[in-house]
Amino acid sequence: MEHRTQRDSSFLNLVSDFETNFEKGINVIYDQDTFLRIIRYYEEELQYDKAIEVAVSAIDQYPSSPDFYIIRARLLFQSNLNEEAIEVLEKAEKISPYELDILLLKVRILAFQGSVDEARNILKEMKRYVQSNDLSDVYLSESYIKEVERDYHSMYESLTKSVICDIGNEEALERIGFAVQLSKNYKSSIQFHQMIINEQPFSYLAWYNLGHAYSCIGEYNKAINALEYSFITEPNFENGYLDCADICIQEKRFEKALDIYEGYLEVFGINEEVLVNMAECRFQIGNLNKAKTILNKLLKLDPYNDEVYYKLGLCYAKAENWNKAIDAYHKAITLEDGCEDYYLSMAIAHNAIGSFEKAEFFFGQAVEMGPEQSQYWKEYISFLIKVGKKEKALQVFSDSDDYTFGADLLFCRGVALYLNGDKAGAFSSFEEGLKEDYDQHKIIFDIEPELSLDKELNSMIKYYEGEVLRENI
Repeated sequence: MEHRTQRDSSFLNLVSDFETNFEKGINVIYDQDTFLRIIRYYEEELQYDKAIEVAVSAIDQYPSSPDFYIIRARLLFQSNLNEEAIEVLEKAEKISPYELDILLLKVRILAFQGSVDEARNILKEMKRYVQSNDLSDVYLSESYIKEVERDYHSMYESLTKSVICDIGNEEALERIGFAVQLSKNYKSSIQFHQMIINEQPFSYLAWYNLGHAYSCIGEYNKAINALEYSFITEPNFENGYLDCADICIQEKRFEKALDIYEGYLEVFGINEEVLVNMAECRFQIGNLNKAKTILNKLLKLDPYNDEVYYKLGLCYAKAENWNKAIDAYHKAITLEDGCEDYYLSMAIAHNAIGSFEKAEFFFGQAVEMGPEQSQYWKEYISFLIKVGKKEKALQVFSDSDDYTFGADLLFCRGVALYLNGDKAGAFSSFEEGLKEDYDQHKIIFDIEPELSLDKELNSMIKYYEGEVLRENI
């Protein structure tokens, strides 16, 4: 879970000095706390090789301290160097044979190596003599064994025991969220985290897990409220902001998402993905000028971002500034020629300015790249019908049969058949589409408005409307 730490320039200079001295082979004496801070920095930057190098230097300076052996072993484990990690732990055991952290890390590594019985035996022995305040970490390690065994319900139970033993065990709280996803214990998770919050209302991870559990059962407003508390209680908790804003966008609460993103930027500074999402929110609520301002700012940061050009094109299209939209889409396609949405939008823009030959080409490209998406075929077939190419529309429908199926395509086919004089075939297709998905039948009138005057068709639609109502009673 992302929990970003801001650092001052003096610390970054310290890291830079360490790197320079390390490259020159100069051993500079640092206290243990400084080594720990430098290691933590590299871990957060996901530079595990450098973190391991720092741990080795720390061991050279403090060979009798088991802490740096444990850190080095953990880093090796995170880098999938399990055998090396075990070797380092064996050296640590000689220094401190009964060190709890050594044994717990050994259990995890053995479990992931597949030596489950050996790992379980170590834990079984530890449960006999560890103090009650250490049981939390024992149950946490037990959860790794259960994960390897794919016993996700027991994994979840071990983690709840871990948290009950120590309500402040953040690693256990982080893993519970993962275990809930695997075990699908959403309702149990809600009850458990509500209990934790009643005892510890400032537990940001408990709020975070509660929010995700609510989300998984479709209680999105409760999820948003809980996730918001996760970053209110811990302002540096990055995932809290991002996940909360994601659900707000999903629920079309764009103003709320914008407020969250503004708060995010104040804490963490510029993030290109966040700016893209903010532009999307502005676009959705109709603030096109503000959306374009954000997108143009992004292009100054990264002039090769195809998604930004595409979203800029959507802004121009929404304002019916089709030529600028086409220019933006063209730049997006030049940078990324494998996205079907770009071609579909380009086709729609060319159609809007009457450039039908180019529109047809880009519709064709869209269905070629996303053949499993019925909406692309629907747009293509609708276009062909509207420009009078009814026979080709039927051929394209036939081509779509090899890749996808949907009521939207059946309605398109029905319109094409109707306009070709095959009324019986058209009504058969309309009826099949109404059975498949009644709600999409307005596609018929979007393509050919005059069909709204056909009494037989209206009678058929009325009948299936009644069928839908009866099903919902």
